[in-house]
Amino acid sequence: MNMKRIILALAALAALASCKKAEDCGLVSFSVAEKTDIVEMTKSVVSDYTALPSTSDFSIAIKNSSSSVVWSGKLSEYDAATQYAVGNYTVDASYGAEGEEGFDKPWFVGKQSFAVTAGQTTSVSIPVALGNSLVKVACSAGFLNYFPEYSFTLTTGSGTVIPFPQGETRAAFIDAYRFTIAGTMKSQTGATTTFSKEYSSGIEAATCYTLRFDVSNVGGLTVTITFNDTTETIDLGDVELND
Repeated sequence: MNMKRIILALAALAALASCKKAEDCGLVSFSVAEKTDIVEMTKSVVSDYTALPSTSDFSIAIKNSSSSVVWSGKLSEYDAATQYAVGNYTVDASYGAEGEEGFDKPWFVGKQSFAVTAGQTTSVSIPVALGNSLVKVACSAGFLNYFPEYSFTLTTGSGTVIPFPQGETRAAFIDAYRFTIAGTMKSQTGATTTFSKEYSSGIEAATCYTLRFDVSNVGGLTVTITFNDTTETIDLGDVELND
């Protein structure tokens, strides 16, 4: 898969490490190589579902060869004139918070190792990718015909409840491991029915999953849910959906 990479030029960074001699110091400049493609039945990118972070929104944590943090904070707060002592380092870049779930809650994360050379500026590109997954819902024309009123609720494995009211087309960002979708639908005759379905396998980060709802037959006693290329049928019981 061709990955679209958006390069965000970031501020030059240097560690708060002691340099007794100028010849023992060097500078480092960083960029974030943001992998924004989302795996889906049709190719899409993160910006299809939320605004991408700006350069100043990223946070950086720089560690020396002993894994001690020599500086951390937002890039907008860093003094680019501070120098690094010669040696090996790693830098972690992040945006958002791991475990935060909901609409417009992307979490980007990445790490890169680098070495500082005396008297030189080292350029480092940090590969950053989406660390959470996305879920959205879509309803067929047949479903909407049988159920003129409906609402869905997604509950994640962490217990976060995300409402998907009628007409909601946005994708929710969630931890990539488990969720439950529940629905309440009112038929053309005014009969109300509910269902609940859990998904707990095959959910991966940087992937957008669409739950596609349809009515499986003219009698309308079952609803099909297509998820991750698999279609399942849910029996709604004795609910009259026809006129």
